[in-house]
Amino acid sequence: MADNKLDERPTLSKEELQALLEPQILSLSNIQEALSGKTRLFKVCLFAATAMSAAYLGMYSTGLLDNFVSHGWTKHYGDYRLHQIRFGVGFLMLVSLYVWILLKKPLGTILACYAGVLSYFLVSGTARLFVVLNPPNDTSFLTIYIFLNSSFVALVLILMREDRRSTW
Repeated sequence: MADNKLDERPTLSKEELQALLEPQILSLSNIQEALSGKTRLFKVCLFAATAMSAAYLGMYSTGLLDNFVSHGWTKHYGDYRLHQIRFGVGFLMLVSLYVWILLKKPLGTILACYAGVLSYFLVSGTARLFVVLNPPNDTSFLTIYIFLNSSFVALVLILMREDRRSTW
């Protein structure tokens, strides 16, 4: 009776066997190939997030933003260091997103994590500004701060939705 069960086992086809024996290596594709299955809105949002980050990096490097970021308003060294850490984390998130795209991996989980981190940056930064600044007098800066941070969160959420709609 045991012989009959062994004889009835399914066998692997030639293609399945070859796929199992072939070594799996990570291969980076080029960006055009990696984005070929993505929706147009995904590409637009990715470009917008990248352009906003590059513009921010350029303006920050030249010193144009010093009066418009939180440490420029609060004049606390701790806010300056916190700003540098947040920017470094944001830059690493963007780089790792591109690497994940090039590896053609599913982006849902990583984008959900990014949305959470960016939301934390938004809430904690706004709370810090409410503590240090007098909100009724500085509504313009606070509004711009909330709008810019919210736009990054919105872009990440749109990227997450469009990634589910895309094919690879």
